[in-house]
Amino acid sequence: MSTAQIPARGTGRLALQGAMLVALALLLRGPLEASMALHMVLQLPMIAIGGALTALAAACHKPRLAGLQARWDAHGLAGLAWLLLASAYWMVPRALEQSLTMPWAEAGKFASLFLLGFLLPGAISRAAAVIQLFFLGNFCAMMAIAGMLYQDMPQRLCNAYSLDDQVVTGVGLVVASIGIAAAWCVWQLPALAGQAAVAEGDSAR
Repeated sequence: MSTAQIPARGTGRLALQGAMLVALALLLRGPLEASMALHMVLQLPMIAIGGALTALAAACHKPRLAGLQARWDAHGLAGLAWLLLASAYWMVPRALEQSLTMPWAEAGKFASLFLLGFLLPGAISRAAAVIQLFFLGNFCAMMAIAGMLYQDMPQRLCNAYSLDDQVVTGVGLVVASIGIAAAWCVWQLPALAGQAAVAEGDSAR
């Protein structure tokens, strides 16, 4: 959904929802971070989605900010590259473990994932479908491979979590990668089919 399609009164609701998600991810740190599956498959996306909702609200209330972001990330490459970098880092078990014991790592987790969410809506809206496919395809593949490794490794990859929890996390990552890929196809394939039909019509003339 573009920001032009969001009613003005709805932007405040989006900002509130985004703030609530990030606040819940912070306030419920104890129970969420007690499980590797909840930590990686629930808390991390909560922070990123909170950033995305904030970005959608800010784009309506602060068009200059959206314009500035569009100028330095004209084709969405920077935002989508940050998707790969940030997600790859926080899929590393050692990084996840550091966030449990080191305040600076926990702060970095919240900051990097909130920034990811904040950049992603604009980056996706500006990126061509083939660029989206390249980056999101790599993201989903990386998530699925990490999930399969988590399930197949005979030893714990993260000392803070049990082997059973690691296996559940791996299943969650694989399911999430399939869900994201399917959602992108449902969203983009009709538009791509329409573009192909237009191109065929132009070539037939």
